[in-house]
Amino acid sequence: MSIHLHRQSLVCFLSSTMVSPTPKNLYSLIFFNSITPISKDLKEYLSANMKSHSFKKGEFICQAGEPFSHLHLIKKGLVRGFYQHGPKEITQWVDWENHVFTSVGGFFMRTPCKENIQAIEATQTESLHFDDLQYCLKHFPDMSTIYRALFEFYLVSAEERVYISRIPSAKDRYEAFLASGYAESISRIPNKYIAEFLGIRPETLSRLAQDYQAIPQ
Repeated sequence: MSIHLHRQSLVCFLSSTMVSPTPKNLYSLIFFNSITPISKDLKEYLSANMKSHSFKKGEFICQAGEPFSHLHLIKKGLVRGFYQHGPKEITQWVDWENHVFTSVGGFFMRTPCKENIQAIEATQTESLHFDDLQYCLKHFPDMSTIYRALFEFYLVSAEERVYISRIPSAKDRYEAFLASGYAESISRIPNKYIAEFLGIRPETLSRLAQDYQAIPQ
């Protein structure tokens, strides 16, 4: 889910919060508060239980076969999820600042991950453990509102990815990709990952990009 954190949002949040003036996991608190105003009790619980992480460029956040128990919010950086099919990598999604990611099967079904999750850039995240999410959903009604909003956004994003992948023409898939939310960070995503995502060869992607740039906009 994408949001934009302005200085005014930070000032308003700090002036209204009843926890410490500089609570832990401030970024996540502002993010969740932008979806719906969150209660003092939820702010305190998230501040105490969310974790901060730093990943180097190329570092795996999760590898296939491993358990994955956290829901991550990206503060800074770029992350991809991909499957390994023999020697071939197939990028399924890419997320960046103000997006939430996890391994769907690993997190919700409590089974080993089927995908790999990797930092494309040096990345900072804040995360919430599965058990803490369940506690929040049980005890804080405002967390249910946040969870529903995140889930709805995930469904819309998943539908968009499926739509792009089912377009028969490589040219039309590329144009749909440019018109999607991915256009926001396309310059940061390596071409080989875009090609994997679109199911085309890197040289085909280069040709399509050149042809598109040659068309008067």
